[in-house]
Amino acid sequence: MDLDAAYAACAAVTRREARNFYYAFLSLPKPQRRAVYALYAFCREADDTVDAVGVQPTAIGTAALTEAPDAATALAELRHRLAAATAGEPIAPRDIALADTIRRFGVAPGDLEDVLTGMALDLSLRRIASVEELDRYCYHAAAAVGLSTLPILNDGVPPTDTMRTAAVDLGLGMQYVNILRDVAEDLARDRIYLPQDRLAAHGVPPKALHAGTVTAPIRRLLAEHAERGRTLLASGRRLVPLLPRRARACPWILSELYGRILDRIVAREYDVFAGRVSLPTLEKVVLLVTARWRQA
Repeated sequence: MDLDAAYAACAAVTRREARNFYYAFLSLPKPQRRAVYALYAFCREADDTVDAVGVQPTAIGTAALTEAPDAATALAELRHRLAAATAGEPIAPRDIALADTIRRFGVAPGDLEDVLTGMALDLSLRRIASVEELDRYCYHAAAAVGLSTLPILNDGVPPTDTMRTAAVDLGLGMQYVNILRDVAEDLARDRIYLPQDRLAAHGVPPKALHAGTVTAPIRRLLAEHAERGRTLLASGRRLVPLLPRRARACPWILSELYGRILDRIVAREYDVFAGRVSLPTLEKVVLLVTARWRQA
């Protein structure tokens, strides 16, 4: 596979799997868009690999990683491929695009390593003890992905600490919204990402969540989580004016998409058990057009 074919393969994965992200990525100039596709395809493959391995349970209230041998093998192979791509010696065909992206834009391999750490956590994490532990999980699950894209959005210039801080907050906020939206889906896999100490503070035992009915205590719990997510999204929007003009639409669209999903959950009075909240395609297209108009 040559370089153009590798980038095309990454684009195909993104079109098929990215949902909300795809519309934000479309706002970027072609070189940056292809590079972000390469990162997304690698992260998507890692996520799918971990999902295929399955979940290894740990004690409630801990985030300790206990990998099964096959999970450890899969993750080690991904780390090996990342190291090879960083060295300019890609192994898998699509990694040709990843290697080119890392070299061209100066993507920090450590940020992508943090993404793989987040994938590893999902092999074992069934309960989260505290808000602090939740933030650490969300950092690896989402914020590290955003950090890896920053050099691309910034035209290959190393991002400032202020930019990285804003990108972390945006990633945390997006993951908070994901957790809120997916409460029922995660319960079906016996996962509760809402912190156990906050459940206790609101008088919500885990069995109350499994009942699938929004009681007053559950509503207060979810409202607290939503407010924290909204605050993080607002903080993350500080990234937009710090970027080159032609890259600003991407984080703006993402913050709008996740903010609107959050608004819909609130409008449903936090009934996250009644079905997964999503945005229609037309609304995403309108956001993309609006973002491009703002850039003009």
